[in-house]
Amino acid sequence: MKKLYTLSFILLAVAGFAQTPIITGIMDGNCNGGNPKALEIYASGTVNFADYSLENQTNANTAWGATLSLAPLGTVTNGFVYVILGGTPGVTATDPTPIENGARFALEFPAIPSTSVLNPPTGTDLPQPMNVNGDDRLRIINSTTLAVIDQFGVEGEDGSGKPWEYLDSWAKRNNGTGPDGASFNAANWTFGGINVLDGKGSCVASDSFSILVPFNQFVLSTKQNSISGLNVYPNPVINGNLFITSSNNSAAKSVAIFDVLGKQVVKTTVTNLPVNVSSLNRGVYIVKITEDGKTATRKLVIK
Repeated sequence: MKKLYTLSFILLAVAGFAQTPIITGIMDGNCNGGNPKALEIYASGTVNFADYSLENQTNANTAWGATLSLAPLGTVTNGFVYVILGGTPGVTATDPTPIENGARFALEFPAIPSTSVLNPPTGTDLPQPMNVNGDDRLRIINSTTLAVIDQFGVEGEDGSGKPWEYLDSWAKRNNGTGPDGASFNAANWTFGGINVLDGKGSCVASDSFSILVPFNQFVLSTKQNSISGLNVYPNPVINGNLFITSSNNSAAKSVAIFDVLGKQVVKTTVTNLPVNVSSLNRGVYIVKITEDGKTATRKLVIK
């Protein structure tokens, strides 16, 4: 009975890891109020968004807030959803006729169905996590455990002048990467460069943002589990050292280990050296290995 329970737990852990939201894109527009402001999320596997919330961290603040349940997005399988800033912004010199932000987003991205967009209404107590500028951070958390699933931006760091700043611009997650938990990795992203959207958008009779912002372009790696000769041992680990070898042992291997809640607990790069996992508690984990652009995942048991 104990063996059956352990096997079931491992299978559930793997399934939970495969079914997760991933932050794949962000934009800070150039229409009135800096709109549209939008976050793109990819549902990897079947994701029930009732289990997740979005929150922000603004300027140089170190506290997370504006926590918004993603439940209205429903259950999505291998598809994109978007969270935008709700309400109607005020008049600006470059956009003298403001329209409601949901309508603005629909105008700029007509191919994205409205059912995939969470547009929190204003005039209520509903939080607005997308009330951000190009130097602010966003993250997805598990609403029950509060575990960080994925995050954009460095926690506690004002992004002004940083490589990941997206003021009047956009950022796109590189294909086959993520989620990264609470450890934002700028190397997993491509950035448009600040102010690249200035003077653009249909609000100023220029190119639509759908032409300029690479939404709906992220794809999961097509090379999953394709590292030649991959061997992860011993498994279970009993002495604190995990060895990872492949047909090309001279290649550097990026290693990330996640617990069953999706939280990243180890991140390192090794070449012909063991990974020290002595700090991990007994239990089941998922190891993600990347070598020469190829990625594989393995179950791992720590005793």
